[in-house]
Amino acid sequence: MSRELIHPAGDFARTWRHAFCLLAPLCLFTLTAAAGPEKPPAAPVEVRLSEYAVGMPQTLPAGPAAFHVRNEGHKSHSFRIEGPGIVDSPATILKPGETSDFQVTLQPGEYKVYCPIGSHAAKGMTMKLVVH
Repeated sequence: MSRELIHPAGDFARTWRHAFCLLAPLCLFTLTAAAGPEKPPAAPVEVRLSEYAVGMPQTLPAGPAAFHVRNEGHKSHSFRIEGPGIVDSPATILKPGETSDFQVTLQPGEYKVYCPIGSHAAKGMTMKLVVH
């Protein structure tokens, strides 16, 4: 009669190794799925500046926003946005035909958008933006 040696520690280790090999991919898949799909970057908000108007949407969703500002006028203009959470937005002076890009995170609320050069805002280069 022959006796086989039983190695309970070896069986236990082998069982855990197999369980790990089966569960590791499942855990990684679950973590990836929980993170959710990445949102594609939003299209830039097109802003057109001219004498004496600001052309852009009057409402935008809350969250990160990229602005693409174009001076379509015959004079130099600039673009400033003031409202909830924005301490100081850039105000690059754009000569006719020039463009500028910048990003801000918009919070729900009302914002003032205007050209800060001279009396441009008083001449109509201002608007209210509503973020929801």
